Amino acid sequence: MKKQDYSRRDLLKLCGVTAGVSALSPVPCSIAAALSDPEKPNFRFAIASDLHFGQKETAFAENIPLLISRLNREKVDRGLDAVFLNGDIVHDSSTAYEAVKTNYLTKLNTTYYAIKGNHDYVDGKKGSPGESWEKIWGYPRNHVVSIKKLTFILADTTAQQQASQYLPADIDWLKEQLDARKQDEAIFVLMHIAQRRQGVQGWPKFGVGLDNDEHAKAGEAVMTLLESYKNVRAVFHGHDHDSVGRYVSEKKPYFFDSHVGGSFGNRIGYRIVEIQADKSIATYQYNMQDSIMMNQHSL
Repeated sequence: MKKQDYSRRDLLKLCGVTAGVSALSPVPCSIAAALSDPEKPNFRFAIASDLHFGQKETAFAENIPLLISRLNREKVDRGLDAVFLNGDIVHDSSTAYEAVKTNYLTKLNTTYYAIKGNHDYVDGKKGSPGESWEKIWGYPRNHVVSIKKLTFILADTTAQQQASQYLPADIDWLKEQLDARKQDEAIFVLMHIAQRRQGVQGWPKFGVGLDNDEHAKAGEAVMTLLESYKNVRAVFHGHDHDSVGRYVSEKKPYFFDSHVGGSFGNRIGYRIVEIQADKSIATYQYNMQDSIMMNQHSL
């Protein structure tokens, strides 16, 4: 396992930046200049997290329309087959989902899927629109999506209505899904909360562990499980607004995608994943504020 790795040498080469640039500074470059393949990919999807719709004194009403506009442009420019919203779609609410869907997400010209975040509440009241995640979105909190021989496992890592509680994924459910899909071409796992927290070789600040020994062990067990399947190509997390790029554990990449809304964090944006005809996979993060690519990796 190693610390955060932004493939800086590759990015410098792609962007034509001189080696004299500070190693601590970001290396932005135009997306067109850094794409691994100028041809349109066979399959292309986007991941955006932490919209925090409704959070007071934040720019969610400006940032979410910008996200929708940019994703719709992605579909026109290079194609976009699916969008995954990796948690914290609303902010501490079980009643705001219809508003964000009606006012914003219906304008997205690509099929999208939602992963529950710790600020995405369900109220559990029988007959209520917010009774369950399934009633809100049409599928349960743990859900599998299969598209063109690709599998996307959407795993819940949150409490029903408690923003400060970060949970390990359901390892029994995960193992069942992974075992049933050992022959799949590629599996991508999406879960809002990282299963490891800072204090273990530089892992991100926010995640499962440290303050709850039982949860920490369970989170590590989830990572061990994911790392034992060769066709799990990557794991994607939201939640930590300050984390971008990639962390690696046992040669398995874990990607963090910054945020779209919220009251703190790094540059707002989303992540793109491209799969080519030769089955090669590349990913980069798009910075919506400056209209630039922030980092690129091959899977």
